[in-house]
Amino acid sequence: MHSRLQTQAHRRAPHWRATTIAAALALSAGMAVWAPVAWAEQPQAATVQAPAGPLWGHELTQRAPDPAVRFGRLPNGLRYAIQHNETPKDGVAMRMRIGAGSLQERDGEQGLAHFLEHMAFRGSAKVADGEVVHMLQRQGLSFGADTNAFTDFEQTVYHFNFPKADAAALDTGLMLFREIGSHLKLDAQLVEQEKGVVLSEERTRDVPGMRAFIAEQALTLAGTRVAQRLPIGRIDTVQAATADKLRRYYRANYRPDNATLIVVGNIDVDAVEKQIRERFADWKATAKPDALDLGATKPTQPAAEFIADGAPDKLSLTWLTPPDMRPPTLAVGRDVLVQQMAAGVLNLRLSDRALKPGSPFLGAFGMDLPRIHNVTGQAQLTVMSAPEKWAEALDAATTELRQLQAQGVQPADLQRLLPGIRSFMQTMVAQAPTRQSAAIADALVNAAHYEGVYQSAEQGVAEGEPMLASIKPEELTAVLRRDFGGQPLIFRSAKAGAAGVPALSAQLAQSLAKPLQAQAALTAVTWPYADFGAAGAIVSKTVDAELGSTTLAFANGTRLVVKPTAQEKDKVIVQVLVGQGMAGLKPEQVSATWTLNMFPLGGTGKLSLAEVAQWQQASGVLAGLNLQMDSRRVLLVGDTRPTDLKPQLQLLAAFVRDPGFRPEMGEKLAGVAPMMANQFETLPGIVYGRELSRVMNNGELRLGGVPTAAELLAAKADDAAAILRPALAGAADVVIIGDVSEEAAIAAVQATFGAGPARARLPAVPLKATPPADGGAPHVALHKGRVDQGMLGWHWSMPDQWADTALSNTGRVAATLLQTRLVDIVREKLGITYSPRASGGGSLDIAGQGRFSAEIETPPEKFDAFREVLRAQLKVLAAEPVGADELQRAKQPMVEQSRKAPEYNGHWGYWLQRILIEPRMRAMMLGETANLEAVTAEQVQAFFRDRIAARQPIEVVARAGEAAGHAATPERAK
Repeated sequence: MHSRLQTQAHRRAPHWRATTIAAALALSAGMAVWAPVAWAEQPQAATVQAPAGPLWGHELTQRAPDPAVRFGRLPNGLRYAIQHNETPKDGVAMRMRIGAGSLQERDGEQGLAHFLEHMAFRGSAKVADGEVVHMLQRQGLSFGADTNAFTDFEQTVYHFNFPKADAAALDTGLMLFREIGSHLKLDAQLVEQEKGVVLSEERTRDVPGMRAFIAEQALTLAGTRVAQRLPIGRIDTVQAATADKLRRYYRANYRPDNATLIVVGNIDVDAVEKQIRERFADWKATAKPDALDLGATKPTQPAAEFIADGAPDKLSLTWLTPPDMRPPTLAVGRDVLVQQMAAGVLNLRLSDRALKPGSPFLGAFGMDLPRIHNVTGQAQLTVMSAPEKWAEALDAATTELRQLQAQGVQPADLQRLLPGIRSFMQTMVAQAPTRQSAAIADALVNAAHYEGVYQSAEQGVAEGEPMLASIKPEELTAVLRRDFGGQPLIFRSAKAGAAGVPALSAQLAQSLAKPLQAQAALTAVTWPYADFGAAGAIVSKTVDAELGSTTLAFANGTRLVVKPTAQEKDKVIVQVLVGQGMAGLKPEQVSATWTLNMFPLGGTGKLSLAEVAQWQQASGVLAGLNLQMDSRRVLLVGDTRPTDLKPQLQLLAAFVRDPGFRPEMGEKLAGVAPMMANQFETLPGIVYGRELSRVMNNGELRLGGVPTAAELLAAKADDAAAILRPALAGAADVVIIGDVSEEAAIAAVQATFGAGPARARLPAVPLKATPPADGGAPHVALHKGRVDQGMLGWHWSMPDQWADTALSNTGRVAATLLQTRLVDIVREKLGITYSPRASGGGSLDIAGQGRFSAEIETPPEKFDAFREVLRAQLKVLAAEPVGADELQRAKQPMVEQSRKAPEYNGHWGYWLQRILIEPRMRAMMLGETANLEAVTAEQVQAFFRDRIAARQPIEVVARAGEAAGHAATPERAK
């Protein structure tokens, strides 16, 4: 349950359903793009007895929607969309969207839309307070992941993901939606209790990055209602909320003609439609909505600046354009596609510049958004740079834009952009048969939200391919000159070094007037990593019929595990394991492990990362590269498709066998480290987590943790090279999972990692945790956030998973049970936090490591109240047996998650690489569901009695330092 504000790439735009082309643009150009489905004017003040409600997007344009979806509308105006889908094999995703959010709030109601969303879980005519979560837990839904809701500017959405698509699931989901629709109690006492929860959510998310966003929105959306209606609202309004005020908003906006139901899963569509008609036909509107005056953008100043500890270091230029309110016809779709492709070409140019040695900016991207909240369109250029380089970065980024506008988009630009678009379109079609029900449901919600035309991937390609074939470079040039032309607004945020509005405006004028220099054309990149030597010989092969996997060894020391699956069509995961992980590091190397995430920036010996990107763009290869290190291995991961398996292996092998560690990596690292160092200290969760790792790891640095500011600033690219070179030089293990044949996987590995001379396998290094002593004085860490932001946790060490498997699984169940009680007490009854957490269990990877924890976010003055509640609950759990219902509610979501996990390739990716290193992991994986089911009430009680209540906890606290932080203000929003 939360109010929704998005990341920089998303937050400026409505959440339009990404069509095949738009998603392809996002992938191929690294840009934030949105599909052309959102240009129908929203209905204004509807009457109480509105007979029809809003139209579906396909009705607005007479275009054919996805034939797999049953679209309908009841006489009272309620819309519904239903689809039979068998991924996962069992289960159903259910959504209810109310077409009202914070924009529908009156003055004095700011925050009540989000508050009401919380109250939907606090009791109705048929469901008692707290029972919503309980009844869903009994059916295997976990709170947060499967049971949740969010409030946005223009909508409120409730979602349930049931693990089973049986009659009980459908009956429960539809009953709850009907209760939310018009039967909420809105009890005055419960409203008072929930205030603290809503304010906790505001408090946790009020960080410098959010405050910078608010300042930027005040500049670019000045004069509109949007700038005054952030979903979290005002603190004083939340504090003054009453049941009557909530009821006014509820009656006006929770109406059948303002609601949409989505049901997707392994269901009988006819039967579900019948249930919807029977359950919701009697829902009647009881009040009229307000007629909205959204206002129009009227900037009051040309520039703005936000300077604060922890603020992101970035610049943005915003060109305002009229909102495109046209319905989503094919012609309009083509217009918007031209806009998105123009921004895509700009992003290619910006990416090229960012990846060059000596670039003054770390990254930059452009967006061209046709409509934002019905009040404006925006073209925007965002630039990330070190604070001291902001002027130089602005100059460089605007130069790239202006050169593109002056020279025009060239055929060569389209030749880089189009292959990736077409590859992604093909992939969307191929993946459609196994698309997840939850993803389909969310896409349908977005289509309903903006009256978009919801189509299948095949329909998207059929309409999109002729558009792509007809688009000319000069059309893109015209858009760039039109939408990114004229005088933009400029916004800057930084941690220090205020420039001032006059200096921002003056630098912008200077950058836009600077003479342009001739720009050399890019040379075509020839891929030099197609030959790694003679194909490797296979020296052994083992088939595991139960797991459906095959393990092979090659003569040069490479091992391959391949598991073909059909459950996720056209998706392949490739993992490459090298080295000894954290266990093989020297103590002085540990603090620099965060730099390994930047390894791709170093390119290869023969190609820079920019050149690698150009090769991918021109070839249309869909391949990935991500590096991470855990306790026992360095892991390089790529997500691809069957068609690109060979180039994916070549890409990974190029970085492993011929790493570049080029200067660009060091330059970017030097720019990123100060940003991270500054921002980390203002985030209570980061500061708390760092202290927790220090305490519970008991001085063993190789067990990991968050680096300090000093460690971030001290790290160099040479540190990453020193860590990685020995690992990359050794023998590799490759794990391939997905929609791929065994023969294709073997051939791809034979020609890459299996080729070439023998490589030594580095020996495994033992890594053992030494638990800290129980009790002691609280460990306190100081952050630079708000003075009322605090975190407290109680922690107890446990054995690892292997030392006592039954105990570890009991700890997992016990933690879930404790968390449910904490939600019931400290969240719902005391209202002192948004998200109490508990966790437990032993490590699979590190000997001697295990932990049981209970944690809370709340102001420091409420720490004692949490300590009292936690102490009392632990005493009760140790003394009294857990009831059968409570135990089931704790276990069932975990059991269902474990039962369904094998249907996802990620599950096999997690386990198979561990089994290769530690064969006993196999039995652990196969027995996980049974082990959880076997946990008894007696074991849970004994766990609390003997392992927790009888010992003193280790307390870790994060609170604001005396010289840091700021107080909350009534207007503070997120």
